[in-house]
Amino acid sequence: MPDMGVLAGRRNEEAKMTGHLIRDDSSDQTRFPWLSSYRLSSVENRLLADALRHYQVFTDAQFPPDVGRQSLLAQIAADKSLAQAAPGLKRLLEKARTDQVDCIYVTNLPTERSITCLLSLTLGSSIGKAFNQGSQKDGRLVMEVDSDRCDGEERTELDWHTEGAWIARDRRAEWVGLLGVENTPGSHVAYAPIKPVEQTLSARAKGWLHDESACFRFPRSFALDPTAWSAPRAVLSRSSLGHTEIAWPGSAVRSAKPGDTVGPVALAELSSEIGRQHVRAAIAAGSFLAFSNIRGVHRLEVAGDGYSLLYKTYARHSLRTLQAKGESGPLFSLTGADAPRAELLTVGIVA
Repeated sequence: MPDMGVLAGRRNEEAKMTGHLIRDDSSDQTRFPWLSSYRLSSVENRLLADALRHYQVFTDAQFPPDVGRQSLLAQIAADKSLAQAAPGLKRLLEKARTDQVDCIYVTNLPTERSITCLLSLTLGSSIGKAFNQGSQKDGRLVMEVDSDRCDGEERTELDWHTEGAWIARDRRAEWVGLLGVENTPGSHVAYAPIKPVEQTLSARAKGWLHDESACFRFPRSFALDPTAWSAPRAVLSRSSLGHTEIAWPGSAVRSAKPGDTVGPVALAELSSEIGRQHVRAAIAAGSFLAFSNIRGVHRLEVAGDGYSLLYKTYARHSLRTLQAKGESGPLFSLTGADAPRAELLTVGIVA
């Protein structure tokens, strides 16, 4: 049986040499079987750009301001254009749609700014049903992630986290898509799937993370009391299909029980393993990274004096649970009234 200490040392040295960087050509599928990548040819790039311009002709050559029309236009473009313009990209997106992989990385996409929003939403709509919470990012389907604005509550963009960790599982984004618009060299988006991370955790840490041992703080952006913490819940869980899932709000997490000595150690162990096993992708203009938001965590790594602008989209396999509230979407309401009062614990000091 291999010496685990030796293997860990090798992985650490490999990490130092490669920086876990996904390069533009391809990724090593033997190292990262949960990730697939694709680079468009120049012909595919041109055909895809032409197709997107064609569909925007019907909206005065602009990305329509109404989110319903945005969603419809993107779905038409996804259904009608991708298979013809870039069949390889279509097959890759289908692997994400069917959860065959946890993460995909695409390069050499069109960079023409007039079609960038439609491109972003089209790619997201090819993975699932695009949606958003109406209170987030001013109720936009295509959201901007700007490194200059990542302060205060939005600093979570720079921490390891899952999107909407405080929201019920059947209302959270299952896939997140990030399209590069501008990116200073040295800035990356990092991603780590939770399954291989969990396999390296100690039994004590796994027990705490799978138990309802943590509380999450709700963000101001969802119009909830900024001092409100959730009832005890688990960081890790097992899906009906046996997949390991994670909900983690970055630094906005604490132990549910005062004096808990296991929780901080378990969270530190989890963070350490994620830092050791993640991959990093440069999301420059023309690059797209999409990943499972329930089977992994991500963070934005911005160069010290750099700037990053990404377009972000959310997708779920189905919107039926959200639509059961009486809303058709693609925007859905989520306010303090939606959270059961029993789920909120109000404290005066953030631990």
